Amino acid sequence: MQSKTKMRGAGATTIMAMIFLALLVLTFLIQMGTQYTQYLTVRSILQDVAEQPGSADKSEDELWGDVSRRFRLNTVPDEIGEEHFSVRDGDDGPEMNIDYEVRRGFLGNIDIVAQFSYSATLQD
Repeated sequence: MQSKTKMRGAGATTIMAMIFLALLVLTFLIQMGTQYTQYLTVRSILQDVAEQPGSADKSEDELWGDVSRRFRLNTVPDEIGEEHFSVRDGDDGPEMNIDYEVRRGFLGNIDIVAQFSYSATLQD
């Protein structure tokens, strides 16, 4: 015969741990989601600038000027700067590259670090 005082189901500690874990995962997803949304904006801007006719004839400074103007319009943070931007020869012709890292505080002394890189071939 079973005791009537035996608990069934999850206890309060288990429920609190599950809620904490769910909140931790949700916080992580929100933090990373904003970083990836920002990356998609950066990628779209580079692609748009690269697809402009004659972009292959522009200097690196002119291309950065076009990119940075669009960054400001699309509220891309200033932490993505000219030092992360380069123009070099690729397999299909000259290409613009952006390579940057985003570090955000997550929980206490734990940071989330994401590295992003994208290249777009310039049009003649």
